[in-house]
Amino acid sequence: MIRIEKTRLRTGSAAAVLTALLLLTGCASSGSSSTSTTSTTAGGSTTTTPSSATTAVAVSLCATAQLQVSLGQVNAGAGQIYVPIVFTNTGAKPCQLRGFPGVSLLGPDDAQIGQPATRDGAEGSTVLLAPNGSASSVLRTANSTGGTANCSPTASAIRIYPPDNTNALIIRNSFTACGGMSITTIVSGISGN
Repeated sequence: MIRIEKTRLRTGSAAAVLTALLLLTGCASSGSSSTSTTSTTAGGSTTTTPSSATTAVAVSLCATAQLQVSLGQVNAGAGQIYVPIVFTNTGAKPCQLRGFPGVSLLGPDDAQIGQPATRDGAEGSTVLLAPNGSASSVLRTANSTGGTANCSPTASAIRIYPPDNTNALIIRNSFTACGGMSITTIVSGISGN
């Protein structure tokens, strides 16, 4: 905040002060900056008062290139299998994720098997990932213990598009989807909950 003390200014000095203030305002775009306020008293003396202003630095979306993806601990219950998909920021700067990843299964020839996962629930809030920080979603499918009539062929890989990205990450891991798949929104941490 720039504060000007109540004083009488000469016309030439007022123009100089106004020009300086406009330059200072235009230069404070992001990050931390130091500014000073100049005021002129009726007697012609000039006083400079330093002040500091901090503005928020914009954090960009996490790009596929700065993310590593892995599968978390598999959980089963009520005839379902739940697999956390964990995104880790491998970049040097913080980034953010929001929404749902795109998930599909791939065969040995990297051709897609079946339909991609559908979205489960509402979109969550933005998750800020510090360098080496993690966020996750949960991939859900039916447990195949009751038979494999509604199951896709076993995949040899899982293709994952981070939210708001068009480049995918591939996890080479076998996986069978029964009765389709769904994916939850991104949340902070590695459990997907």
